[in-house]
Amino acid sequence: MRNTSESNELTKLQRMMPLRQKQLERYQPLPGEITSIITKVEVISGSELRFAAWQSRFTRAISAFEGFVSIELIPVRADSAEWQIIQRFVSPTLLDRWRMSSEKAKLFSDLAAFQKPDAPALSDEPAPDFHSLSSVTEVITTVVEQGRLTQFLSWSQRAQERQATFPGYMGTLIQAPISNAAPYWMTLVRFATPAQLDAWLDSKDRKALLASPDYEPFAWKSHRIENGFASWFSNSSGEASPPAWKQTMLVLLVLFPVVMLETMFLSPHLASMHLPVAIFIGNALSVALVSWPLMAIAIACLRWWLKPAPARRWRMEMLGLASVLSLYSIEILIFMQLLPI
Repeated sequence: MRNTSESNELTKLQRMMPLRQKQLERYQPLPGEITSIITKVEVISGSELRFAAWQSRFTRAISAFEGFVSIELIPVRADSAEWQIIQRFVSPTLLDRWRMSSEKAKLFSDLAAFQKPDAPALSDEPAPDFHSLSSVTEVITTVVEQGRLTQFLSWSQRAQERQATFPGYMGTLIQAPISNAAPYWMTLVRFATPAQLDAWLDSKDRKALLASPDYEPFAWKSHRIENGFASWFSNSSGEASPPAWKQTMLVLLVLFPVVMLETMFLSPHLASMHLPVAIFIGNALSVALVSWPLMAIAIACLRWWLKPAPARRWRMEMLGLASVLSLYSIEILIFMQLLPI
């Protein structure tokens, strides 16, 4: 029996060796403290259903890995065969563990069956985090007339070279017009804090670029995208807001008991009202309570977790996450006792 077991194990290892070799050949260490990567793939026409099933398996596999934060599978444009797979983890170590895993190697090996034959070899690159809500983005739309594209791109390159040298710079996304209904170029410029973004927007360098003859023919406008919860977490020091997942967890921690208490004590008094009116009153009260006293109290109590000291960061991260999850459980248990089935 032992020999049979050892033989089966050896056969399994032999089967994994070619896969592991390909994985090691593809693996390259990433520079610095990288916690998110992007892998670009191109799939052949007619493989949409198989690729959709593969996405499901990939999502399930990566979600089960320690330190997983998020996964995004994004087409370059609508109906495009080119896709970007953005994988985020809480630390560089756990990200590398995923990159070197046999699960990831197997999934990308399966992907080869419906990937374009002339597509570039799969590789991981540091991912620009355009979907993170812990920074601030200026969205600039520019109308480029026919025949002036080269002029616009040349100007954009010079602007990119200058803004990348400013403190807090977190990347730029330039998107070509996606349809005749939106005939403008979109530029997303990201900085870590509003103060750092303003420093670039108000700088002499940028004003000189806007005043240059190359940019005069273009019509443009801009607006800012900030965190949806930014006013609760912002401060006068100009520090970056906590990560979006922490903000969301804290809002849920505060909002859940408010909604439950309204259900228990306010809803019976609103039962005679028309449903939209009753819901509006309940929501207005919830927003008022959360926005003013409750979020301020929660942030003050958990500030050590929202913005942990660098020296003990990962210890505080784990302790804070465990604390919030425990508070979730306590809230649920209390209301289960107050509202028995």
